[in-house]
Amino acid sequence: MSFTMRRCIGFLIALSQFPSLVAADDDRLDLPTAESHLTQIELAVSAGRVTQAGSMLQWLEGRMPDELQARRSLLLAELHMAKGESAAAADALADVAAETSDQCRYAGIAGWLAYGHRDWNQAISMLAKSVEACPDDPGRWNLLGLALIQKNETTAALEAFDQALTVAPDNPSLLNNRALAYAYSGKTSAALADLERAVSMGNDTGIIANLSMMRANAGLDAPLEPLQDPQTQSAILAKAGDGARAADRHDVARAYYAQALLQSERFDKELWARATLQSAGPEIISEDRTITP
Repeated sequence: MSFTMRRCIGFLIALSQFPSLVAADDDRLDLPTAESHLTQIELAVSAGRVTQAGSMLQWLEGRMPDELQARRSLLLAELHMAKGESAAAADALADVAAETSDQCRYAGIAGWLAYGHRDWNQAISMLAKSVEACPDDPGRWNLLGLALIQKNETTAALEAFDQALTVAPDNPSLLNNRALAYAYSGKTSAALADLERAVSMGNDTGIIANLSMMRANAGLDAPLEPLQDPQTQSAILAKAGDGARAADRHDVARAYYAQALLQSERFDKELWARATLQSAGPEIISEDRTITP
């Protein structure tokens, strides 16, 4: 066998061992096709179809034109955000330049990450940029409002929740969160109105418990229903105790805690501790962070 023939055979063997080296350029999608795939992934993420979106993003790896790599990374970060995977979201976002034109997504993800790290100033800064770029997304307004509450900027928080509810007026979680801002502003009647409306839209135990807390804080009865199971009633009564205690109505608070202990299916040490605590606590109402960008 000639030397030239041996070189050719060796080269072919090398190609068979590393086929991706030859196929990489052929696998790249053209720009319109790649943009169509990314649009489908955006729709899947928005609809909560995270498994489908993840599979599509994985398939696109190595197939994207260079000019769309940043957009793919943003979608990957957004997917991880939807799954609550903050470290993976941060890693994906690190591949995108901060001055990207898609501030709706970039700033929204950066704001969510900052919120998770309790960096309220950064969260507010990023989320403000995000809602400016996409004002029709209630999730971004919601998280901005929650971040503003952490800075005690309740007036600005109420404005953010108002904007969110303009887009999604029948969302009980948004109503619950605006009630939080009203409560911290001392606007008990407005907080109660929002919570009553939120409870009328569904059967969320957390929101019912928040309503119980606000009603007890205002000297009203807890919203118990005959069909509620004992553990749910225990949670509602415990929150009513918190509300009464925050209003310095300690005898009423102890009565609520005692009822909560009787309804509970297990002995709750924390609840027992609250039942024997004499001083009022700072808590007014629990926040709900179920709506994310």
